Amino acid sequence: MELVEGDFFASVPAGHDAYLLGSVIHNWDDEDATRILRVVREAMSDDGRVLLVEIVLPDDDSPHFGKDLDMRMLGLFGQGRERSRSEHDALLRAAGLRLVGAYDLPFHATLIEAVRV
Repeated sequence: MELVEGDFFASVPAGHDAYLLGSVIHNWDDEDATRILRVVREAMSDDGRVLLVEIVLPDDDSPHFGKDLDMRMLGLFGQGRERSRSEHDALLRAAGLRLVGAYDLPFHATLIEAVRV
């Protein structure tokens, strides 16, 4: 594992097997989130993976802890927000990635795994 300081809107280190973004995508609107994911996609190896740790909302109107956090993101970041699995899937597809798995983690978090299309 290598931790690197930088600007993920501009570049990330190239050629690695996995890129972990923990609670990053929810800070940005769809356009900026897609930009970040495209930069990662361009840098990753052909068989690399993107791993997102995010709160994933249900696709329906059922109650969920993340819905409160979604309102807080709106208030704190203006455009940041929590997303459903289908909304994450759409962001990944727009960035040239394919969702291959979503795994529940403690504290309402989900690990989303994606690969190049």
